Amino acid sequence: MLLKREDEKIIIRRGMVGNDMDGTPLLINGRGEAYRVNDTAVSLWNMCNGITFEDLYLEVLRISSGDEDDVRKSLEKMVKQFHKISVVEMKEMGRGNGGPSADRRPGMQT
Repeated sequence: MLLKREDEKIIIRRGMVGNDMDGTPLLINGRGEAYRVNDTAVSLWNMCNGITFEDLYLEVLRISSGDEDDVRKSLEKMVKQFHKISVVEMKEMGRGNGGPSADRRPGMQT
């Protein structure tokens, strides 16, 4: 499994979508590096808008006709690839993203 429930992070998309000269979709990271992808990858990337992996998995499973294990494995692989090419960022829940924070009090350093 990509993330354990207790270590869950949110997935945030970075970069932008473009098209190659022949119309092929591209995911372009913040360094301007472009990667050719298919429409499914673009749709999945668009869903990475501050969502946890588990919620992303459940959403993909809802619209998929695939086996649960196969869907999870494929999704894990895709999210890892997105992270590797820097078109998504994984952030701790509650760390500067408006999510819940465990034990933060004014004046405490984290």
